[in-house]
Parts: sequence; structure tokens; C-alpha cells
Amino acid sequence: MERSSFWAEVREPAILLGAAVVGTFLSVRWSKAAPFAERAIVPLLVVVLFTLFIRIPFGRLREAMRDWSYVLAVLALNFGSTPVLASVLGGIFLSDVPELRVGLFLAVLTPCTDWYVIFTHLVRGDVARNLAVLPWNAILQVVLLPVYLWLFTSAWLSVDMGEIGRSVLLFVGLPGIAAQVVRRRWGERVAWDRLGLAALGLVVVAMFASHGYLVREHPLLFLRLALPLLVFYAVALALSWGVARLLRFPRERFLALACTTMARNSPLMLPLAIVLFPGHPIIALSQVIEPMVEIPSLILFSAVVRWRAARAGMGRA
Repeated sequence: MERSSFWAEVREPAILLGAAVVGTFLSVRWSKAAPFAERAIVPLLVVVLFTLFIRIPFGRLREAMRDWSYVLAVLALNFGSTPVLASVLGGIFLSDVPELRVGLFLAVLTPCTDWYVIFTHLVRGDVARNLAVLPWNAILQVVLLPVYLWLFTSAWLSVDMGEIGRSVLLFVGLPGIAAQVVRRRWGERVAWDRLGLAALGLVVVAMFASHGYLVREHPLLFLRLALPLLVFYAVALALSWGVARLLRFPRERFLALACTTMARNSPLMLPLAIVLFPGHPIIALSQVIEPMVEIPSLILFSAVVRWRAARAGMGRA
């Protein structure tokens, strides 16, 4: 593999890391950009998902939905091991700060319903299979959330099914349907990958521009939460690797499993944290800090995966 090909493999993660730096700089130097950046995140994320869905043939998605070994592996990791792991990490790292411990638990309790698909694409994982498990992730997190809250935080909450339904419709239904319609007419005529990368770069800029002030205003809080989060991502990756080895998944399926297990913080969590613990703003703040740690971690993960793939290609050349 030539050097130009090597750069092509690591270009996207490098661009996203640069976008995070730009967003942090804007947050520090131009605080007035924060509200505009926050409003831009959702529409830009819809654009990213549209450009991703348009590159996936619908027939491939039907095939992925019949792979029950993968579906069950995802559900076991996301709804079996994750709550226990989150509770254990909170007890180890945050036993002296009960509010932050609950915040950590809520932040990693439910699987992500948007970012994980994007990073599955970045690491060249099986995007179709991860799209197939999205409805399971979305429905089960609503059904099981009150049970987990009762078991682990001694709280109970009536979850709004409409909130998660709107999130799935906005981030999956609308861009997915639009993508298949456009694909039939112009799918091969537009450089969708370039448009998607540009939109994703802007999403990362907007996220860090709108929330980067948290690192500056609450450095100790950020650091206390960052350590158990990083341990969680590492253990989730190791568990994904072990399950993939046990079930003899190919590389693309293992990478997909790793992305859906590592990516957390459902859009439902922040409003729920506000409603459930109105007198404890640190818990709600934790839900905002988590993606500030998760996104760079997933970007670095994708960079390492693609760098290793590029090195392997150079070795075979």
C-alpha cells in the first residue's frame, strides 16, 4: 500500500479530531457561538445519517435482520452486562459522590441510537447489522429503564414512549426513507461520502463549540467522570472482542458489535435526568459531559482501527 493510500485510511478520523480542536477553540474564544452551534447539531446529524443510509442497499438490511446470533449478542451486552458494569464502576470510582455516581449510571445505561451507526461506518464495520438492531436497542431501553432505575438507583420513572419514538423517527425513519427514495434516482451520481464527512465534521465542531465550556468551568467534575467512562469503553471493547471470538464473527461484525457496545448516552437520558433529579443538576450535567468523552474516544478508536488496517495492507504489498 502506498503512502497516499495509507493517508486515505486515516484521513477521516484525523479530520474529526481536527474538528474537535476547532470546536473547543470556538468555545473558548467565542462563547456566543454556543447556542447557534447547539441548534445546528440535530439537522447536521440528520444529514450525516442520510448520506450513510443512502449507501446501504435495502436488501442488505433485510439480510442483516435475520442474523439472530448477532442480534442476541448485542442485546446481551447492551442490556445484560452494561448496567452491572456501570454500577460496579460507579462504586469503585465515585462512591464518595453519589450524584456523580447516579450520573455515570444514567450516562452509560442506555445504548446510543445515532452515533454508533456513524462510527460503525468509520471503522468499516457491518453497518447493515447495526441498523437492524437499532429498533431493539430503542424499544428495550424504554421497557427496561424503570427496572434498572429501581434496581440500581432505588428510583422509579414513567418513561415517555413518545420521546424515544420521536428520536427514532427523526434520526432513522425520515433520513432512511428519504435515502432509499433518492438512491433509486441519483444514488450513484453524488459523492455522498464526501458530503457525509463534511457534515460529520461540522457536527463535531458544533458539539464541542456548544459544550466545550464544561471542561473549563468544571475541570475536576469532568476528570472525575472521564476516568470511569474511559474504563467502561475499554471493558466494553474487550467484552465485544470476547463475544465475537466466541461466536466466530468476522472482523466487520466484531467492529459493529464494538461500536454499539461502546457508544452510549441515548438522547432520552438528558431530559430524563432533569425530570427525575430536579434538585441535583450535577446528574444532568453528567449527561452532557459523557459525549464530550465518548466522541473523542470513538474517533481515536476508529483512527487506530483504520491505521492498523492500513499498516496490514502495507505489509502485504
